[in-house]
Amino acid sequence: MDEKLMLDDVSSSLRDRVFFAARDGMALTLYALLYEKNTDEIDDLLNNDVCCDGVKCTPLIAAARHGREAAVRILLDKFRPPVRLETEGTVKFDEYVIEGATALWCAAGAGHLGIVKRLVRAGANVNHATKTLSTPLRAACFDGRLDIVKYLVRHGADIHKANKYNNTCLMIAAYKGHLDVVQFLLESGTRVDDRALCGATALHFAAECGHAAVVCALIDHNAKMLTNQNDMTPLQCAAERARASVVEILAARPDVTRAQAIDAFELLGASFANDKEYYCLRMAYQYLHRAMTMRYDTRYGQLLKKPADPIPAYDNWRESTTLEEVERLHGNPHALHMEGLTVRERILGRQCPDLPHPVVFRGAVFADEARFERCLALWRHALTLRILNSVSVVKDLLRFAQVFSQMIHIGIELPLYQVCFVLEACAEELRRGIKRLEVESDTEALIEEYESNVRTALYLVAVAARLLENPNNDEQTNRLTRCSVFNLRDVSLRTGGTLLHLAVDRRTPVDDFHTSDVCQFPCTRTTRLLLECGVNVDVADDSRRTALHVALLSYQYMPVLCVEEREAWSEALCGCVCELLARGAHVDAMDMDGITPLVASIGGPAESLVRSALNPRLSCLAASALAHHGSKYRPEQVPKDLHDFLIMHGVYPV
Repeated sequence: MDEKLMLDDVSSSLRDRVFFAARDGMALTLYALLYEKNTDEIDDLLNNDVCCDGVKCTPLIAAARHGREAAVRILLDKFRPPVRLETEGTVKFDEYVIEGATALWCAAGAGHLGIVKRLVRAGANVNHATKTLSTPLRAACFDGRLDIVKYLVRHGADIHKANKYNNTCLMIAAYKGHLDVVQFLLESGTRVDDRALCGATALHFAAECGHAAVVCALIDHNAKMLTNQNDMTPLQCAAERARASVVEILAARPDVTRAQAIDAFELLGASFANDKEYYCLRMAYQYLHRAMTMRYDTRYGQLLKKPADPIPAYDNWRESTTLEEVERLHGNPHALHMEGLTVRERILGRQCPDLPHPVVFRGAVFADEARFERCLALWRHALTLRILNSVSVVKDLLRFAQVFSQMIHIGIELPLYQVCFVLEACAEELRRGIKRLEVESDTEALIEEYESNVRTALYLVAVAARLLENPNNDEQTNRLTRCSVFNLRDVSLRTGGTLLHLAVDRRTPVDDFHTSDVCQFPCTRTTRLLLECGVNVDVADDSRRTALHVALLSYQYMPVLCVEEREAWSEALCGCVCELLARGAHVDAMDMDGITPLVASIGGPAESLVRSALNPRLSCLAASALAHHGSKYRPEQVPKDLHDFLIMHGVYPV
């Protein structure tokens, strides 16, 4: 057995050496490592994946990814077979992790024409796609490598093959602005009006990214002005993104009506007024004025505006309806900002997922100016819009926790109803997160988002706990806030840890942008509020640890602190332990390692508190006796409450 393990270690070491020789372009070393090996050994060395820095692939894939043409040549000329061309691996391109990539895909995506040619001549499948159905041709289009695109198409690459989002090679080339690639694909007969799953065409992608030359090329090949799933045309997409040059091109098309052109110019001006990247009040006023001038152009008949009802978040701003009213906006930044937000909502509609971005930006500007009331009004509106459209609000919720913490830290009055509103939204988002996990496939990303929302919920509860201490609060708002916390009582991390576990644990991560100025754990206030709002004091995580376990065990992980910090932490810990014990937390509950809170407290600042609570009930003594004798039971023969009680005391079912 030892000899076999030693041989496996040697084989693994040699496999690593072969892999790194290929990856780093040491062709002679690579050949020297392989030339005396038999076919089976070479097959093992060249066709098994090696894991390194998040990459999992074969030597050939690594050499192709890093442009090591000499290494690729040796592998193909000297060791094929057994080296396999269609083996898939996991590789990294910039910040992207690509699963199911072949050597050809990597060479095409990294722009190594010489390697692409060698692999194709060796028989590599030019249409072998990744897990997301991305082909080598698509990879070359993404990077704008016309030489590789031409070579692959000449050797049978399918220009119509789309990825799993039905996004074609033409779309990605248009999105990236690679005019020469777009022109070649169009001349090669690609379908110009194919739609992605979101309903967008190549013209949409080029327009929203501001690639005017690409837009012209697509128009020259009769691209149609279609709508995407949000009912937006390429003209509207360009206007929403403040792409003035593209708007000018598309608005002049004969198939665009005068009313559509006016809306586009109004939307363009409104976007300039509040766009984070392209903010420009001069352009905002210019296009709003131009659109209104067009409305009153008597040569073609007047097109009077029908403004929507005022929106409280926008200061109940009434949209301009005449040229004189537009001219009064000049030199008034706030008026232009509110006009812009109002115009955008009228034209795009509340169902447009792009509508909230400038609202959030304008709110952030108000926050920077310490105008928090205006900031919160805008952010609440943006949050409502996103929830209405079932869009993730993970960043919005954290943003509220941050600004609430900032307000408390600098002494600005924070009304409790504001926190209550966000707590309710957070509870709803967590419920939606559970439903998404039941139906969607990308569970890891969804779990990470869900857990981020759980931590944000904790910050919001901590903020609410502070505000609830104010005796001047409205009683109804107090009650609604507690109801919102009650709705969070069952949320937990993948480890089973609840908000109560997090509230008593010093290791709980805290966002460091303002939030950490107010939210620190363990937190007695937060613990008390959670217990008052119905969180089970003895609820256990997946390691069968209660909040009392976690609080006491966290002392073992305490870093070296100064005397003041240690005293503050010990005081907070003891406060949490007191709250838990006052609610009847079991000091004899047993985790998976057989540790009870009583044992966990030994040597810590709360040991005396836990020992003073050691007054076991008869039921606890009976359960402990069963555990001591290794007794078992059948779950179906006992009520659920008793089942949980027995498990907590170390008595397990058959």
